Amino acid sequence: MIKIRGLHKWFKSHHVLQGLDLDIEEGHTLAIIGRSGCGKSVLLKHIMGLLEPDGGHILVDQVDISSLSSRELGEFRGRIGMLFQGAALFDSLTVEENVGFSLYEHTDLSEEVIHEKVREKLALVGLKDIENHMPASLSGGMRKRVGLARAICSEPKIILYDEPTTGLDPINADAINELILEMADRLGVTSIVVTHDMKSAYKVADRIAMLYHGRIIGTGTPDEIRETDDEVIRQFVTGSSHGPITRDES
Repeated sequence: MIKIRGLHKWFKSHHVLQGLDLDIEEGHTLAIIGRSGCGKSVLLKHIMGLLEPDGGHILVDQVDISSLSSRELGEFRGRIGMLFQGAALFDSLTVEENVGFSLYEHTDLSEEVIHEKVREKLALVGLKDIENHMPASLSGGMRKRVGLARAICSEPKIILYDEPTTGLDPINADAINELILEMADRLGVTSIVVTHDMKSAYKVADRIAMLYHGRIIGTGTPDEIRETDDEVIRQFVTGSSHGPITRDES
Protein backbone atom coordinates (compact mmCIF):
# COMPACT_ATOMS: atom_id res chain seq x y z
CA MET A 1 0.00 0.00 0.00
CA ILE A 2 2.88 2.36 0.84
CA LYS A 3 6.20 2.36 -1.01
CA ILE A 4 9.00 4.73 0.03
CA ARG A 5 12.08 5.06 -2.14
CA GLY A 6 15.24 7.13 -1.60
CA LEU A 7 13.64 9.50 0.94
CA HIS A 8 15.87 12.40 2.04
CA LYS A 9 15.14 15.21 4.49
CA TRP A 10 17.43 17.98 5.69
CA PHE A 11 16.85 20.45 8.50
CA LYS A 12 19.57 23.03 7.82
CA SER A 13 22.80 21.03 8.17
CA HIS A 14 21.14 18.03 9.83
CA HIS A 15 20.54 15.20 7.34
CA VAL A 16 17.71 13.36 9.11
CA LEU A 17 16.52 10.91 6.44
CA GLN A 18 19.32 9.66 4.20
CA GLY A 19 17.87 7.74 1.27
CA LEU A 20 15.33 5.72 3.23
CA ASP A 21 13.55 2.78 1.53
CA LEU A 22 10.51 1.04 3.03
CA ASP A 23 7.48 -1.01 1.95
CA ILE A 24 4.27 -1.32 3.99
CA GLU A 25 1.73 -3.92 2.95
CA GLU A 26 -1.99 -3.22 2.92
CA GLY A 27 -3.80 -4.39 6.04
CA HIS A 28 -0.57 -5.04 7.95
CA THR A 29 0.86 -3.36 11.05
CA LEU A 30 4.45 -2.16 10.77
CA ALA A 31 6.36 -1.01 13.85
CA ILE A 32 9.21 1.42 13.21
CA ILE A 33 11.77 1.31 16.00
CA GLY A 34 14.82 3.44 16.68
CA ARG A 35 16.35 5.80 19.19
CA SER A 36 14.71 9.08 20.22
CA GLY A 37 15.51 11.79 17.69
CA CYS A 38 16.45 9.41 14.88
CA GLY A 39 13.71 10.66 12.53
CA LYS A 40 10.77 8.32 13.19
CA SER A 41 8.24 11.12 13.66
CA VAL A 42 9.73 12.99 10.69
CA LEU A 43 9.02 9.90 8.59
CA LEU A 44 5.39 9.83 9.77
CA LYS A 45 4.96 13.50 8.83
CA HIS A 46 6.21 12.73 5.32
CA ILE A 47 3.72 9.88 4.98
CA MET A 48 0.94 12.28 6.01
CA GLY A 49 2.13 14.86 3.51
CA LEU A 50 2.91 17.38 6.27
CA LEU A 51 6.55 17.57 5.20
CA GLU A 52 7.86 17.65 1.64
CA PRO A 53 10.83 15.41 0.81
CA ASP A 54 14.14 16.94 -0.22
CA GLY A 55 14.60 13.84 -2.36
CA GLY A 56 12.90 10.56 -3.12
CA HIS A 57 9.28 9.49 -3.38
CA ILE A 58 6.39 8.25 -1.24
CA LEU A 59 3.76 6.30 -3.14
CA VAL A 60 0.43 5.37 -1.60
CA ASP A 61 -1.65 3.07 -3.80
CA GLN A 62 0.87 3.87 -6.57
CA VAL A 63 0.25 7.63 -6.30
CA ASP A 64 3.23 9.88 -5.51
CA ILE A 65 1.83 12.15 -2.79
CA SER A 66 4.39 14.90 -3.51
CA SER A 67 2.71 15.35 -6.91
CA LEU A 68 -0.72 16.09 -5.42
CA SER A 69 -2.33 19.52 -5.51
CA SER A 70 -3.35 21.20 -2.25
CA ARG A 71 -6.94 20.03 -2.72
CA GLU A 72 -5.87 16.48 -3.56
CA LEU A 73 -3.50 16.43 -0.58
CA GLY A 74 -6.35 17.47 1.70
CA GLU A 75 -8.47 14.63 0.38
CA PHE A 76 -5.56 12.23 0.82
CA ARG A 77 -5.10 13.24 4.47
CA GLY A 78 -8.76 12.39 5.02
CA ARG A 79 -7.79 8.75 4.44
CA ILE A 80 -5.27 8.86 7.29
CA GLY A 81 -5.88 8.87 11.02
CA MET A 82 -3.12 9.73 13.48
CA LEU A 83 -2.68 9.18 17.19
CA PHE A 84 -0.17 11.83 18.19
CA GLN A 85 2.35 11.43 20.97
CA GLY A 86 0.62 12.71 24.12
CA ALA A 87 -2.76 12.48 22.29
CA ALA A 88 -2.58 16.22 21.38
CA LEU A 89 -6.18 16.98 22.35
CA PHE A 90 -7.54 20.52 22.18
CA ASP A 91 -7.84 21.52 25.83
CA SER A 92 -10.59 24.08 25.17
CA LEU A 93 -12.86 21.56 23.40
CA THR A 94 -14.99 18.80 24.90
CA VAL A 95 -14.27 15.15 24.22
CA GLU A 96 -17.05 15.09 21.62
CA GLU A 97 -15.69 18.18 19.86
CA ASN A 98 -12.18 16.68 19.86
CA VAL A 99 -13.24 13.30 18.48
CA GLY A 100 -15.54 14.77 15.84
CA PHE A 101 -13.22 17.66 14.95
CA SER A 102 -12.41 16.58 11.38
CA LEU A 103 -16.07 15.82 10.67
CA TYR A 104 -17.21 19.19 11.98
CA GLU A 105 -14.50 21.00 9.99
CA HIS A 106 -14.43 19.08 6.71
CA THR A 107 -17.85 17.51 6.12
CA ASP A 108 -21.46 18.63 5.75
CA LEU A 109 -22.75 15.95 8.13
CA SER A 110 -25.42 17.03 10.59
CA GLU A 111 -24.62 17.42 14.27
CA GLU A 112 -26.84 14.42 15.04
CA VAL A 113 -24.91 12.17 12.62
CA ILE A 114 -21.55 13.38 13.94
CA HIS A 115 -22.74 12.86 17.53
CA GLU A 116 -23.64 9.24 16.74
CA LYS A 117 -20.31 8.63 15.01
CA VAL A 118 -18.46 10.07 17.99
CA ARG A 119 -20.39 7.87 20.43
CA GLU A 120 -19.72 4.83 18.25
CA LYS A 121 -15.96 5.48 18.06
CA LEU A 122 -15.67 6.22 21.78
CA ALA A 123 -17.46 2.94 22.51
CA LEU A 124 -15.06 1.17 20.17
CA VAL A 125 -12.10 2.30 22.32
CA GLY A 126 -13.90 1.42 25.54
CA LEU A 127 -15.20 4.84 26.57
CA LYS A 128 -18.86 5.71 27.13
CA ASP A 129 -20.76 8.74 28.39
CA ILE A 130 -17.76 11.09 28.48
CA GLU A 131 -18.67 13.23 25.48
CA ASN A 132 -19.11 16.38 27.60
CA HIS A 133 -15.93 15.93 29.64
CA MET A 134 -12.96 18.22 29.14
CA PRO A 135 -9.52 16.73 28.40
CA ALA A 136 -8.09 18.10 31.66
CA SER A 137 -10.42 15.80 33.62
CA LEU A 138 -9.13 12.64 31.90
CA SER A 139 -6.31 10.30 32.90
CA GLY A 140 -3.37 9.74 30.58
CA GLY A 141 -4.79 6.42 29.39
CA MET A 142 -8.19 7.95 28.70
CA ARG A 143 -6.62 10.81 26.75
CA LYS A 144 -4.83 8.28 24.54
CA ARG A 145 -8.12 6.46 23.94
CA VAL A 146 -9.88 9.71 23.04
CA GLY A 147 -7.01 10.50 20.66
CA LEU A 148 -7.46 7.09 19.04
CA ALA A 149 -11.23 7.62 18.75
CA ARG A 150 -10.49 10.90 16.95
CA ALA A 151 -8.00 9.13 14.66
CA ILE A 152 -10.62 6.59 13.53
CA CYS A 153 -13.65 8.89 13.47
CA SER A 154 -13.29 9.64 9.74
CA GLU A 155 -12.92 5.87 9.06
CA PRO A 156 -9.41 6.08 7.59
CA LYS A 157 -7.62 3.44 5.55
CA ILE A 158 -4.29 4.13 7.29
CA ILE A 159 -3.63 4.81 10.98
CA LEU A 160 -0.33 6.26 12.19
CA TYR A 161 0.65 5.91 15.85
CA ASP A 162 3.40 8.16 17.20
CA GLU A 163 4.81 6.63 20.42
CA PRO A 164 1.36 5.41 21.54
CA THR A 165 2.50 3.96 24.90
CA THR A 166 4.86 6.76 25.97
CA GLY A 167 4.01 8.13 29.42
CA LEU A 168 1.65 5.30 30.33
CA ASP A 169 2.02 2.76 33.11
CA PRO A 170 2.41 -0.88 31.99
CA ILE A 171 -1.29 -1.71 32.40
CA ASN A 172 -2.53 1.27 30.38
CA ALA A 173 0.26 0.71 27.83
CA ASP A 174 -0.92 -2.86 27.29
CA ALA A 175 -4.52 -1.65 26.97
CA ILE A 176 -3.41 0.66 24.13
CA ASN A 177 -1.55 -2.24 22.50
CA GLU A 178 -4.74 -4.30 22.65
CA LEU A 179 -6.66 -1.44 21.01
CA ILE A 180 -4.11 -1.22 18.20
CA LEU A 181 -4.60 -4.93 17.54
CA GLU A 182 -8.38 -4.55 17.70
CA MET A 183 -8.40 -1.61 15.27
CA ALA A 184 -6.32 -3.60 12.80
CA ASP A 185 -8.60 -6.62 13.11
CA ARG A 186 -12.01 -4.92 13.15
CA LEU A 187 -11.34 -2.07 10.74
CA GLY A 188 -8.84 -3.80 8.42
CA VAL A 189 -6.63 -0.71 8.38
CA THR A 190 -2.95 -0.45 7.49
CA SER A 191 -1.11 0.66 10.63
CA ILE A 192 2.29 2.22 11.24
CA VAL A 193 3.45 2.33 14.85
CA VAL A 194 6.47 4.45 15.74
CA THR A 195 7.92 3.32 19.06
CA HIS A 196 11.02 2.55 21.09
CA ASP A 197 8.94 0.31 23.37
CA MET A 198 9.98 -3.18 22.27
CA LYS A 199 7.27 -4.90 24.31
CA SER A 200 4.70 -2.92 22.34
CA ALA A 201 6.44 -3.52 19.01
CA TYR A 202 6.61 -7.27 19.53
CA LYS A 203 2.93 -7.41 20.49
CA VAL A 204 1.26 -5.31 17.80
CA ALA A 205 3.45 -5.65 14.70
CA ASP A 206 3.28 -8.01 11.76
CA ARG A 207 6.70 -6.66 10.80
CA ILE A 208 9.29 -4.44 12.50
CA ALA A 209 11.72 -2.05 10.79
CA MET A 210 14.64 -0.29 12.46
CA LEU A 211 15.57 3.27 11.54
CA TYR A 212 19.23 4.10 12.16
CA HIS A 213 21.38 6.93 10.75
CA GLY A 214 18.54 8.00 8.46
CA ARG A 215 17.93 4.63 6.83
CA ILE A 216 16.04 1.41 7.47
CA ILE A 217 18.82 -1.04 8.35
CA GLY A 218 16.69 -4.14 8.83
CA THR A 219 13.13 -5.46 8.72
CA GLY A 220 11.53 -8.70 9.81
CA THR A 221 8.81 -10.39 11.78
CA PRO A 222 8.91 -9.94 15.56
CA ASP A 223 10.57 -13.35 15.90
CA GLU A 224 13.16 -12.50 13.25
CA ILE A 225 13.98 -9.19 14.93
CA ARG A 226 14.16 -10.85 18.35
CA GLU A 227 16.67 -13.39 17.02
CA THR A 228 18.62 -11.03 14.73
CA ASP A 229 22.38 -11.34 14.16
CA ASP A 230 22.67 -7.63 13.31
CA GLU A 231 24.71 -6.05 16.12
CA VAL A 232 22.98 -2.65 15.98
CA ILE A 233 19.46 -4.06 15.98
CA ARG A 234 20.30 -6.60 18.68
CA GLN A 235 21.77 -3.90 20.93
CA PHE A 236 18.68 -1.74 20.54
CA VAL A 237 16.06 -4.45 21.09
CA THR A 238 17.87 -5.82 24.15
CA GLY A 239 18.48 -2.35 25.58
CA SER A 240 22.18 -2.92 26.12
CA SER A 241 24.56 -0.01 26.72
CA HIS A 242 27.36 -2.08 25.14
CA GLY A 243 27.61 -2.25 21.37
CA PRO A 244 28.02 -0.14 18.24
CA ILE A 245 25.36 2.40 19.33
CA THR A 246 26.96 4.90 21.69
CA ARG A 247 25.01 6.35 24.59
CA ASP A 248 25.27 9.96 23.39
CA GLU A 249 24.28 9.07 19.81
CA SER A 250 20.98 10.52 18.55
